[in-house]
Amino acid sequence: MVELRWKTVLVLHIFFISNTVASIGDRSQFYNLCLAKCRDNNCNTDKNFKVEPPLSLRLLFWSCKEDCSYSCTWETVDYFISHGLKVPQFHGKWPFIRIFGCQEPASVIFSILNFYIHITMYWKFKRKVDSTYPMFYIWSYFSLICIHGWFWSSIFHARDTSFTEVMDYSCAFIMVLTLLYSMLLRITYQNNKLFAVITCGYLGILYTHLSHLWSGYINYDYNMKFNVVIGFLTFILTMAWWHRNRKKLHYIYLIGWFNILTVLVTILEVADFAPIFWIFDAHSLWHASTVPLAVLLYRFMIADCSYLNTYYSKLTLDIDHHIH
Repeated sequence: MVELRWKTVLVLHIFFISNTVASIGDRSQFYNLCLAKCRDNNCNTDKNFKVEPPLSLRLLFWSCKEDCSYSCTWETVDYFISHGLKVPQFHGKWPFIRIFGCQEPASVIFSILNFYIHITMYWKFKRKVDSTYPMFYIWSYFSLICIHGWFWSSIFHARDTSFTEVMDYSCAFIMVLTLLYSMLLRITYQNNKLFAVITCGYLGILYTHLSHLWSGYINYDYNMKFNVVIGFLTFILTMAWWHRNRKKLHYIYLIGWFNILTVLVTILEVADFAPIFWIFDAHSLWHASTVPLAVLLYRFMIADCSYLNTYYSKLTLDIDHHIH
């Protein structure tokens, strides 16, 4: 019984706590010797260079220690490959070519594209949907959350620091949670009691999770698992709603395809391979795939708000007709 208890504790420990051991690349003797030599030759302190670095590094606040880490990463990669070894990871990440000071250039570009598509589609949403339409403010709130989230995704992939990391993780979590919140309000539209319950639950989860995230309690793996759970719940509820209304709402296929394709492209997030051309990794390709998905979602938002406006306007006219 005692042995079974300890095995259970061990399994839970492995599942909920991320691996904090360094990667093969930054644990290698070659890398650490290179790092010590580079610091001696190029750095006055961990932050200051002996010789002024390029403008791109200064604009993105690269320290001398970080620049040495980047240089030694590639020397170590060359060393591993020349000895017939696999490409190593460094601090849990694959090596990327730095372009204009950006650490993960493909993810930066695709995050900017997502940022752009959300802005352009939001303006299209506002042109076609009046502020008096049902769900207008809920979807506007969701759009602003997404715009804010993709902005910080661009910053984080350009420069990975403790602050930009927390901003990226917290914004990603808020986007996933807010989509669930918005869909729940749509599914239960005009139920005031459920609106209050759902909103209180949303705010409670938001406050608790973000306070833990900012305190450093929640690590990356835990945050990803939480996002997956929220995303899966959104998928199940939305697809059940789609199935129930697929004959009634002619445009509802948009949210159905959005959900199905979102699940399919999320497979890229669990893929793990060295970056193609040292630029395109699985995560950046996932960012690329979410650009067209945003168009599907906004087309649904526009069509659904128009439907709700027409439906409730007609309902009001029918009521007025019977009263008079």
